[in-house]
Amino acid sequence: MMVTNGAANPGQVSEQRYRRLFEHMPICILVADLTVSPATILEANHRAELVYGYTAADFKGMPAVRLVPDVARPSVLSIIERVRQGETVTTEIINQHRDGTPFPARVTAAPDPADTGHMVVMVEDVTAEVERRSEAEAIDAERRRIAHEIHDGVAQTLAAMRFKSALWRHLAQEAPPGMGAALDELQSLLSSAIVDLRRAIFALRPVDLAALGFFPALAQLVCDFGDQNQVEARLEVAGPQEALPALYEMPLFRVIQEGLNNAGQHARALLVQVRLAVDADGVVGVSVRDDGRGFDPAQLGPVDRAGHFGLHQMRERILDLGGTLDIHSAPGQGTELVITLPSPTKETTHAPEGGDFRTTD
Repeated sequence: MMVTNGAANPGQVSEQRYRRLFEHMPICILVADLTVSPATILEANHRAELVYGYTAADFKGMPAVRLVPDVARPSVLSIIERVRQGETVTTEIINQHRDGTPFPARVTAAPDPADTGHMVVMVEDVTAEVERRSEAEAIDAERRRIAHEIHDGVAQTLAAMRFKSALWRHLAQEAPPGMGAALDELQSLLSSAIVDLRRAIFALRPVDLAALGFFPALAQLVCDFGDQNQVEARLEVAGPQEALPALYEMPLFRVIQEGLNNAGQHARALLVQVRLAVDADGVVGVSVRDDGRGFDPAQLGPVDRAGHFGLHQMRERILDLGGTLDIHSAPGQGTELVITLPSPTKETTHAPEGGDFRTTD
């Protein structure tokens, strides 16, 4: 005789857990049938209903290409075919709500490990991220324009004035001593102004991250900084470079650029070191340290401290990402800018592998 106690068997428990996870994930999840053409949606979770505006019943049996505008349908068909071949595909593509309004989305599509005839699709609305990128691109374009104007206008004029003042100084050999001293002072001021303008141009001119990639662009930035300021500039990278989250690249690059520019303007340093450490989870630590004259941070208020280093906006951006930005300095002991960023998918407080990422030498 078989005795049952009414308890759910392990398979039922597992199915219930899967169903709860599927329904409550804060990202759109859809399952599609790859055995038919066009591929059709079998089920969608609650988040997908909220984002797209369809009900669960509407989704069932719907061709997957209906979730994108006509112009994006060839891309969807390509993704489906690649998944049929066993690939996992991650890309950004325009999707559309039920009312036809488009929105940018990051899509990850993969074969269903439990059924090779099915495809699991995760969709994330990246409208806010794209807007931030567009804003950053507009800022870069404006920085490039200003840098060109300074280089082609004021910098050239100052260079011409310095040449003229050198000529006047040569012609003033028989002039009263005061005139010669005044011309020497003019040349010194012009030389200093030209150096300052070149630093400003260096700070303004953006590097094409998309073309070079983050790490080659960072190496170029550090090298150019050393050449521009006639100091020894070093870059050290630790950890798996591919683990650096893409959304961290632009904020990190800009903060490092600002930190280098500050060192060039204020530190009077002989050595500037940039260290970036990233661990497998995407936790990032950055240090920008110089051996210059330093200062006492206690002598500056919070607003002055941020303004002095030109990092107020960048500090806000780092804080928006859940990270921290700190400045360590003391008179005669150099200055260090320290940045930490958590994994974008995990709450974490530990530094990347390798321990404290701050420089010690």
